[in-house]
Amino acid sequence: MKSKFLIFGLSLSLFNTLVAQENCKKTIDSLNGKITYLENNLKKYTSEKSVQAGLITNLGMNFLIPGQSKYIDKNGIGSCFSIGVIVNKMAKNSTTVGFSTGIEFDFETNQYEAVDSVRYDYLGSKVLVKKDSIDKEGSFLLQERNQKSLYATIPLMMLFRTSMIGDFRYFGKFGVRNSFLLKNSVNDYGVDITSTPYVANSENKNFTSPGDMFIYKGSIGLSAGAEWNFNKTTSLVTEIGYFYGITPLHLDRKEELKTLYTIENGTRKYFSNKANQNQLLFKISILF
Repeated sequence: MKSKFLIFGLSLSLFNTLVAQENCKKTIDSLNGKITYLENNLKKYTSEKSVQAGLITNLGMNFLIPGQSKYIDKNGIGSCFSIGVIVNKMAKNSTTVGFSTGIEFDFETNQYEAVDSVRYDYLGSKVLVKKDSIDKEGSFLLQERNQKSLYATIPLMMLFRTSMIGDFRYFGKFGVRNSFLLKNSVNDYGVDITSTPYVANSENKNFTSPGDMFIYKGSIGLSAGAEWNFNKTTSLVTEIGYFYGITPLHLDRKEELKTLYTIENGTRKYFSNKANQNQLLFKISILF
């Protein structure tokens, strides 16, 4: 009799264990289903978000297109480094067509070389315009110039993107970069001709030349890239773009406000530097 009770007890225990395992399996399957459902909804939400915003950085190359000035030419490829914020806003009732903007701070360097006997006068660390040359402290024979500029840039771009393909989607942009000059300085290399004997291999570092550069720089171009949704609500974006400069870098000022000159037949001939700038930009951004 005791053995029958023992067998019954063991059978009951085994039955309860099997039932518990089955219930546990159903619970786990139910939870997995809910997790998958939430993940799909989250991915769909991310894919269909009408607004994305985040941080952006650019690394780029500047290509100068010299103007008709026969005195100064480009000297290699310049550079651009940017940091800022980006905002993508999709059109109403669309997840594939929208608008991209933001604000970026561009730290740029352009390089020039003098191909003729180019000079300017200076006072302290300021390059003097013609009307102030009477107050000069010294004169400089220019050979090379590194122009450093800080711009605040507001891109206005049309955005065309695909729907999510797995964790990725691809996009293209077309529009204008509007840049506003905040700061400008020059590092000049050449010969100080203030007094004899002349001092060769001189450097005028961090000199300012007020009014030399045009306050607005506009460029039109296009870019393409890919977006990787690696953390449900967060995306990593890579992008490459080319932008063609449509405004001059330098301001062609009145005669009295020019700084650079050459000597022709014993007379000073003042001129303004002339150049446009094209850019190749590599961008990385984090969108939320």
